[in-house]
Amino acid sequence: MKTVFRLLVLAFCLMVPDISSAQVEQQEDPFGALLYTPEEIMQHRRAIDLNDEQRDGITRLIEELQGRLVGLQWRLLDETEAVKEALEGPRVDLDRVMDRFGDAQDTEMEIKRVHLELLIRIKNILTPEQQAELLRLRETEPIEQIQSLESQ
Repeated sequence: MKTVFRLLVLAFCLMVPDISSAQVEQQEDPFGALLYTPEEIMQHRRAIDLNDEQRDGITRLIEELQGRLVGLQWRLLDETEAVKEALEGPRVDLDRVMDRFGDAQDTEMEIKRVHLELLIRIKNILTPEQQAELLRLRETEPIEQIQSLESQ
């Protein structure tokens, strides 16, 4: 029983955006090569010549996402707890657990949809030239990081 709960918590944690793991997400995410994270854009804002209007638009999108995500995350926690409670006791009602688990999965999918929507809307704010520059920076960045570490 604890294993199912732990798996749900792990799945939730993997879906929550983390600024420090942006590079890892891009490698594991099948869409990562085609989309740009807010962190990546902020890091390279000068290199891609991000203008104030674009920056403000991306900021509005992030604020909107955060508002939507907070509600979804609370809902997911409640649904995960409902699964846990349904698993307690010596006999488990399979249909009840599966219904609760389905609710949690639906909420997880909605969180993924919100993240994907954000990344698509951000991409649409960037010009093709800015997107090309971000791709170029992605390719050269690992080399620069290695050279920086070697010189220390």
